[in-house]
Amino acid sequence: MVRRITLAAFAVVFLIMSWTTVEAKADKLLVVDSAAIFSTSEESDLESKLKGLSNQYSMDIVIVTTDDADGKSSREYADDYFDYNDYGIGADRDGILLLMDFDNREVYISTSGKGIRYLTDVRIESILDDVFAAGFADGEYYNGAEAFIASTSSFLAQGIPEGQYNEDEGSNSISLFDGLIGAAASGASGLGYFATTKRRYKGHPAPLAFNFRDSSLVEFGIASDNLINEYTTSRIIPVAPVRSSGGGSIGRSTTHRSGSGRTHGGGGRKF
Repeated sequence: MVRRITLAAFAVVFLIMSWTTVEAKADKLLVVDSAAIFSTSEESDLESKLKGLSNQYSMDIVIVTTDDADGKSSREYADDYFDYNDYGIGADRDGILLLMDFDNREVYISTSGKGIRYLTDVRIESILDDVFAAGFADGEYYNGAEAFIASTSSFLAQGIPEGQYNEDEGSNSISLFDGLIGAAASGASGLGYFATTKRRYKGHPAPLAFNFRDSSLVEFGIASDNLINEYTTSRIIPVAPVRSSGGGSIGRSTTHRSGSGRTHGGGGRKF
């Protein structure tokens, strides 16, 4: 009897926890319009589209607007909003967030988990191209949001690019200490070369002056060239194929650490 009561109690607790989790997930807004740039119908439409896309790819895809970034950069605000408002699905917090920041006047895309792998640096730039091409900078904010959803959906459908890789933004940068050491070494090398060169040229006697007027003889003759014939040759110069300036960087997703210590990718553009 006691065992049955215990099992029943566990079952009730499990059901309550499951219900709470479902409720929390249902209450998670995917459109947070703090800057009040969308109408009620626009916000509802965007919310519906984002929920469908989020469910399809098992990640939180969010649009946030703000006119007060709390003194943070757009990247910091976007990353922190994603992290501290419990966005992201699974252990890796899979998700994508679009921030329309009217304080810093920047559109920024933050990625997390597998969102980093789907949206490489090149793809993020392409999405931003579409957002601005939709008239975002001219006040067409809803059109810009729709362009973000459509462009992101297209890239998600294409899958993770072949050869995709993550690269921390600090891996290609030089620290202040390394820079100072390099400057000191190059300065010492330059001074050493200067001193050696100075010693090599020091004390060499100047050559005797040459009297060119008395020791020169110049005779000018008359010569003429006659044009016999003329030919013109033409050929088509093939145009070199256009290549990406990034070379092997097409599949690169540049990452960084947010204030919470989590790894994010992303990129933005001022307006």
